[in-house]
Amino acid sequence: MSQDLQTFLTLAQAIDAVAADFGQYDPQPELFRKISTLILGSDFKISILNGSERAWIRRNNDQPFELVNDTALGFYLIHVLETIKIDSASMAQICTQVFETPAIPGELEGEHGVWIENQMNDFVCNRCGNCCRNLENACVREDLQLWESLGRIDILSWVKKKQLDNGQVQYRAWIDPQTGQPADSCPFLGQHPDTDLFYCTIHAIKPLVCREYPYTKKHAKKTGCRK
Repeated sequence: MSQDLQTFLTLAQAIDAVAADFGQYDPQPELFRKISTLILGSDFKISILNGSERAWIRRNNDQPFELVNDTALGFYLIHVLETIKIDSASMAQICTQVFETPAIPGELEGEHGVWIENQMNDFVCNRCGNCCRNLENACVREDLQLWESLGRIDILSWVKKKQLDNGQVQYRAWIDPQTGQPADSCPFLGQHPDTDLFYCTIHAIKPLVCREYPYTKKHAKKTGCRK
């Protein structure tokens, strides 16, 4: 496949991407259990408890298995990925499962990693508006700089800055300027009269997270896209 239709991730970038996937959605028990075998091997097992499948992990060979819930299992898998030395072939198998798209081991400019198939080259928005009603409430400094340069006080009033303990600044959108609470829907989502078609009223200057949406078909599905 042409590299134009693939995205290359180093092993570290691939692990970061998997962690981002886990953090972005609700726990994904079926996925977690599939890749637990790839990551943990014999230190992972499934049993039936009270009529339901339950996951067990063993942190060290000299320790007994312990029961974990789905959220804890997701965190533990990322912890293990960040502490072990994983090869490109195994990482490609994990990425295939996590991102629901083919991934193969490879390298770029001498760096080992995985090539992940780009699913979105033929994506066409059908203007259902669901993505705008399943908000990620994120924007970046570059978004604010653009809106500030344009004097878009109407947009800036919906953005909240938060100083983090590490000294960095987090930007959250869309926060209702009247209540201080996250909006249920993007305040800049418009609807064509008498239709089910929606549009962005700030399309030319919308946040980066909106311009890049959707990252994958899985991301589209998880956020209600009708594509």
